[in-house]
Amino acid sequence: MKSSANWNCEARKVANFPERWVLSGGIFGAAGLFAFFIFFATNLLAQYKLDYIWILGNPVEDSTSNNGINVFNFNENKLEIKKQSKGLGMYVSNASISDDDGQLLFYSNGCKLNNALHETLLGGFGLNPGLPYTSGNCPDYGNSSINGLMILPLPNSSTKYFVFHVAPTTDPNIGVYTDKLYYTIVDMSLDNGLGQVIDKNHIVLKDTLFTDMHAVKHANGEDWYIMVSKEHKNLFFKVLFTEEGVSSIQQQDIGIDIDPFSSGGGQARFSPDGTKYARYHKRNQVTLFDFDRGTGILSNFQQLYADTSEGQFGGLAFSSNSRYLYVSTQFKLFQFDLLAPDIQASKVLIDEWDGFNTLGGFPVHLFMMQLAPDCKIYMIPVNGSKYMHVINKPDEPGLACDFQQRGLVLPAINNTSIPNFPNYRLGTSYPVCDSNIVYVSSGSIIQEPLGEIKVYPNPASQQVTVSLPAPLPVDATWSLHDALGREVSRAVLSAGQQEAAVGLVGLVPGLYFWQVTAEGRAVGYGKLIVME
Repeated sequence: MKSSANWNCEARKVANFPERWVLSGGIFGAAGLFAFFIFFATNLLAQYKLDYIWILGNPVEDSTSNNGINVFNFNENKLEIKKQSKGLGMYVSNASISDDDGQLLFYSNGCKLNNALHETLLGGFGLNPGLPYTSGNCPDYGNSSINGLMILPLPNSSTKYFVFHVAPTTDPNIGVYTDKLYYTIVDMSLDNGLGQVIDKNHIVLKDTLFTDMHAVKHANGEDWYIMVSKEHKNLFFKVLFTEEGVSSIQQQDIGIDIDPFSSGGGQARFSPDGTKYARYHKRNQVTLFDFDRGTGILSNFQQLYADTSEGQFGGLAFSSNSRYLYVSTQFKLFQFDLLAPDIQASKVLIDEWDGFNTLGGFPVHLFMMQLAPDCKIYMIPVNGSKYMHVINKPDEPGLACDFQQRGLVLPAINNTSIPNFPNYRLGTSYPVCDSNIVYVSSGSIIQEPLGEIKVYPNPASQQVTVSLPAPLPVDATWSLHDALGREVSRAVLSAGQQEAAVGLVGLVPGLYFWQVTAEGRAVGYGKLIVME
């Protein structure tokens, strides 16, 4: 028998294997076998709680009790929802990412990126340059792209994350669409672990696109497919995301063209097990496909009809067992059984909007959905409100799914926003979700805003005065950035100094964004209009 010291083991790549490497050239030795299982178990433990913190909130900052952001925390087998006054306002676009233990890393509203302290990430200004900055959505209110934002960990990296994002634009002939898919890279090893943007607004794809982005893990358990579709066409773009970044883009024509008069208010999703892909648009209703996670190929196109009689907006979500597909059509909620011999015939009307309006007169309709870590599906209305609808048992057939209109009351208004999460746990030893997580509380304030930093006059032409609410014990830096996030001016406020005059001579007239940092952390930010 050979001694283990003489075994000639080497590592080689293997396609479609979760770790991409196996040992060959001999039988595992005890040490090699132990190391292999440790490595394999580590991979299975990864990406467990990346979606355990949700951020939803009202983008308008004032002194009303409805203000602030809602922080959903699914850790420790309980769902706690707390309100805080500090953070990014959300308007439709919404994404966040936590570490493997469920601790928030950063989040975005499609205009900016905030760190775990709810302060602007270094370099986190100026996502999606262009139309939103001139039409009023960014930077203060949040991007209005449905499914237009998603955060994925870079495969085989413990510190880098890619933010994939799009910006909406309009055309009188085709309606709302996006003409670019971008990525922005955040490195969490920088800024003392709070993260920093190292590449921003990198163009992945230029075309007329629907804002219906979603993602699913590759069959190898590491890489990702990111799916977007061409505006009003049956053309799908599948972006392969690997440890090298964006590796390739596949195109596939399948199904039917989307009606050119269809509303842009739809939703697209992969099933939790990655075998199905579905999207909803009012005029075309539901388009359903099988999906091969190894090749990225869509097949077996089916068209399902929910309700074409009323409503313009809607959404969809899969149950955690991937059997049931839920479709909302603004006024009604339906369930389809994907294991039924005739899926269309399996349609069940779960409920209809009960006519409830907020005190402000806004209807609490049925709109976008997201499967949560507690195995429930949460749904937002079309308009901003403090209510969310809940499918409590989505793995159950028909009315047993236990749908509750306004089943969740939030401590702060949520303005038509819900996270866009893929199934991070696909390909690991962990289940899609944990039904043992129970809702326990909602409403307490966990963080107050910092004192106001004033920059005046605004608009300005020659210079501005930066005024702190109180002298800082350390030096601070005031920096000014253009719409692309490039720094164009900088001034130092020495420790103990409360005001500083900053010159603006030579700057091109337009909208700029300022940030004050101290000890490497952002302590205030805002916008400034520079005039001639």
